[in-house]
Amino acid sequence: MTVVARERRGKALETLPGLRDLAGMLVLAGVLAALPAGAAASQQSTPTKAAAAEAPSDEAADSQAFGDYLAGRFAIVNRDTDAAADYYIKAVDDDPTNVELAHQAFSVAIASGRQDAAVKLAHRLEALNEKPTSLTELVLLIDELKRNQLDEAKKRVAAMPRTGIVELMAPVIKAWIDAAQGQTDAALKSLDALSANKGFTIFMKTHKAYILDYAGKVDEAAAAYDEAVDMQKGADLRLVLAYAHFLDVHGKPDKAKAVYDAYLEHYPSNVLIEAAQKGSQDHGSLYPDIHTAADGVAEALFSTGRALAQERSRGSAVMYLRLALALKPDFPVAYLLLGDVLDRDGQQDEALKVYDKVTGDPVLGEDARYEKALLYNEMDEPDKAIATLEALLKDSPDSLNVMTSLADTLRGEEHFAEARAIYDKVIDHIGKPSERHWVLFYARGITYERMDMWDKAEADFKKALELSPDQPLVLNYLGYSWIEQGTNMDQALGMIQKAVEQRPDDGYIVDSLGWALYRMKRYDEAVDWLEKAAALIPEDPTINDHLGDAYWQIGRRLEATFQWRHALAMKPEKDEAQQLEAKIKSGLDTETRSEK
Repeated sequence: MTVVARERRGKALETLPGLRDLAGMLVLAGVLAALPAGAAASQQSTPTKAAAAEAPSDEAADSQAFGDYLAGRFAIVNRDTDAAADYYIKAVDDDPTNVELAHQAFSVAIASGRQDAAVKLAHRLEALNEKPTSLTELVLLIDELKRNQLDEAKKRVAAMPRTGIVELMAPVIKAWIDAAQGQTDAALKSLDALSANKGFTIFMKTHKAYILDYAGKVDEAAAAYDEAVDMQKGADLRLVLAYAHFLDVHGKPDKAKAVYDAYLEHYPSNVLIEAAQKGSQDHGSLYPDIHTAADGVAEALFSTGRALAQERSRGSAVMYLRLALALKPDFPVAYLLLGDVLDRDGQQDEALKVYDKVTGDPVLGEDARYEKALLYNEMDEPDKAIATLEALLKDSPDSLNVMTSLADTLRGEEHFAEARAIYDKVIDHIGKPSERHWVLFYARGITYERMDMWDKAEADFKKALELSPDQPLVLNYLGYSWIEQGTNMDQALGMIQKAVEQRPDDGYIVDSLGWALYRMKRYDEAVDWLEKAAALIPEDPTINDHLGDAYWQIGRRLEATFQWRHALAMKPEKDEAQQLEAKIKSGLDTETRSEK
């Protein structure tokens, strides 16, 4: 066997810090912790919860509504909220008095971005004398803000019960309505309601700065921004961008640069800060561009969605991001974050649609296209990923992230020479490498090894370990390669053992340890480790093949043949299949084992 199998150990390559994290603009530290348990999702039904609710009423059981209801449930199970919304909304139209069905359709309508349908369903629930929930009230409130019906919105927010996440949202919404009506002092007083909960302090300080900025109170806004940034220790990119832009607008470019530099000390090479420093005027992409109460509330909904996403409350995060976009359709960073959340929730097709909303943005369009390429890889569509990355590289020829991702994709498709050439460009571009660049040498080393250029491959693996001595992927790959070659056996064994210590549940690395012991003729020990590897990854042909060989060497011949047959049934590569067939027929020499 060649080292081809080691490629499986490298599927989770860590790439250079890049564009994926740029959607995370606001960290609400402590906000969710300050809410009662489950408050983020209280008084609302996520699509998952809706799928478990009761079916339509008996009277509708024989109607078209029941069929649409079942189709909607099936779509939810398959994480297709767009189709689910179609079915649920149609089911409600066919069975308009079914309260439970209307609640389910309402939740799914929000999750799929059907704001107009959600508003109609909220009104329908009102007409059915249903007690308002925080979510139905929020949807109606957003509709009023969109229509600039500020007095009606103010009455609604005043009547909303201060429970769950409304405890956070209501004072901020009220503050923005006050601000939009020219009542800045009243707006700040509304925000003061958050001071009773320490977990809301950062949120309160951030929106205080935004409101004072909106109101044109320059000195007070500067002090508020300074305080909010200091509380976040400069880690909140969106707030940093807002503050620096404020300083630029008010003739303080040197201080703006100092704000940027403080952030870059901890988070270098940030493309949004680079764009801001170049003077981009695309406010919606870079920082809060607040002109109305709706804009301010959209910013609050966005940051809440971000906080929920960080807490892995993806269903709730999607709802709040959808509501933010309902208020402010031109909100590129919210689309990026929503796409990321949908992707992590297994809704890749919907994520692609969301990223398409941003691809034309002058600042974040590159990020959206890059995310689409990553998604195509996840969806096992490498040709689309390669085409997307190549097109992106024409527009951004110096993007190390794009080059690295393209090289990784080409390598995965076994276009090793092309991948290696791109890795060469990236490595040449970075100059003196740092610890985080180990992955580039590791990846290029794989291409060299697959091209039978072992001396260069070995040099790259050693360089990767020089940069990051304990990387288990590199320890495993190089150690396994030496074991296969029969060189540096003791050193190789030690390296693989160190890799196993770090990743004891990685079946591939555990297999490497078992195979190293096998090649050193320590068969009893090998069996123990190979059995563990097979338990961790039972459907891998190479691991089962290895275990069969080890069983044969300790005299467990029937079990060995079973493992080989099992491996053959998994459709291994052609050369490995031929060797498995030969072993099933004739077994192994008890002293040696034929090379694969």
